[in-house]
Amino acid sequence: ISNMSALKDGSMTETNEKQDTQQELDLLRRNLDLASQEINRINRIKPLANAAAAVVHDIRNSLGVISSTAQFVLNKLSPGEKERQAWELVTRNVESIKNLLTGYLGMARQTEARRESCFLNDIVDRVSHFVDARARKQGVKVETDLARDLPELVLNIHAVETAVLNIAINAIDAMPDGGTLKFATRAEPARSEKRVMLDISDTGPGIPPEIMDKIFMPFFTTKGQGTGMGLYSAKAAVENSDGELACRSRPGETRMTLSFSALVSPRSSPDKPK
Repeated sequence: ISNMSALKDGSMTETNEKQDTQQELDLLRRNLDLASQEINRINRIKPLANAAAAVVHDIRNSLGVISSTAQFVLNKLSPGEKERQAWELVTRNVESIKNLLTGYLGMARQTEARRESCFLNDIVDRVSHFVDARARKQGVKVETDLARDLPELVLNIHAVETAVLNIAINAIDAMPDGGTLKFATRAEPARSEKRVMLDISDTGPGIPPEIMDKIFMPFFTTKGQGTGMGLYSAKAAVENSDGELACRSRPGETRMTLSFSALVSPRSSPDKPK
């Protein structure tokens, strides 16, 4: 009987090991399929990115002429007060467009921008203050829930800050009748590393399930005058800092989650009054 029992136990162990191996193989196949899909996606986008870089270069040259003309009028022709304000508006908008194009050009070239140490809470502070006036004008309340003692990160600060700004503006636009925009930071331990997370949530109508797989695609937009590049560039910026950007949505709530590895943590985030 004992021999039969031992044989049975051995057979069960062997069966379990085979099942575990099969599960690992299945997981490996799925990961390989996902990697293959991502490579195919990048290959499809590359020609478009190269063409976009050439177009952006030409547009920036034209904007340089407009900017120079505006500066000449302001400095040499002494326009009246109303004319001066109009030309200053031209100058500011030209610079805004040039900065936007510079971001797209850098993304198209897939350049590795310089990274610096920073705290995620500092980025959230700047963005939340920047969008507050726009949000209040639309009846949207801005809330922050920032965790203390978050570890330091190493990021392309400007690119990630622009990504957070794009996501926040999208969230505000999704609440034309008012609502709540919330920024919340937290730290989560992973198997081999600590991750710092930022949740950006809104109380808008939510994203329809049928378009969830398209929201990060270039030029996809549901806005009448949108470019369809906001979320695409946000995801690219986050991933270029070795982060992840994910979205969950249901009626009444959409949540974008940015996640970064806390690889450098010589000091903790200073406490700030909320």
